[in-house]
Amino acid sequence: MSPPAYLVVFAEPGAGVSDELFNDWYNNEHVPLRVDTPTFKSWVRLEALDGKTPRYGAAYDLTSFEDTRIPPYTTLAETRSEREKKIFAASELFDRRIYDLYDQSPVTPPSSLFDPKKAAPVMLFMGLEIKEGAEDELLKYSLEVQIPLLSKCPGWVRSRLFRLREAGYVGVAAAKQKKSPCKYLAVHEWADGDFASRPEFQAAFNAPQREQIMGQVVDTEQRAFKLTKQWTKE
Repeated sequence: MSPPAYLVVFAEPGAGVSDELFNDWYNNEHVPLRVDTPTFKSWVRLEALDGKTPRYGAAYDLTSFEDTRIPPYTTLAETRSEREKKIFAASELFDRRIYDLYDQSPVTPPSSLFDPKKAAPVMLFMGLEIKEGAEDELLKYSLEVQIPLLSKCPGWVRSRLFRLREAGYVGVAAAKQKKSPCKYLAVHEWADGDFASRPEFQAAFNAPQREQIMGQVVDTEQRAFKLTKQWTKE
């Protein structure tokens, strides 16, 4: 059976599209069509907390990666509106990725703050690219050491680990994007944005084994976003 999938889009309208138009399209056209598409299981929009670009994000739980290859998912691109086509062409960048839920995740269950019907207020995305042959060791460390330590931090909601299946760029700056996303993505959900200042968070990223493990990492990425809107089925 195919694992659940996760779609993440980091987006920057840039100078070519006003924020007002971009947000109106995203909130009133783009996401609502996906709420009615059975491949999608959750729908949230996000805004950067870290001052980096792209400034906007969206995240969706999907039934599976395989279901993105067939209708009704594929129909969304085939029938997109003229407005949507223009926004994709004129925006600075859409960084789109689809992941599989890593098959050993989660070792640590969500905290009592987790509500399956309510998205977490803050999401921390942490990407890792690992040397060939060292993946099992590092993933075991993430799942069995780091995430359990994070779970002791006040405000922690849950953590999930994903493996990249597909990625691509669209927009004015798409051709300039030479770097591929990291293969593994950890998504840590929080009740507030103060998690990084807490000693329990620092302890999770300074465990004794970490220095040796991080020697096997060839690239990292990190983004922090706050929830701005969530959709649910009627």
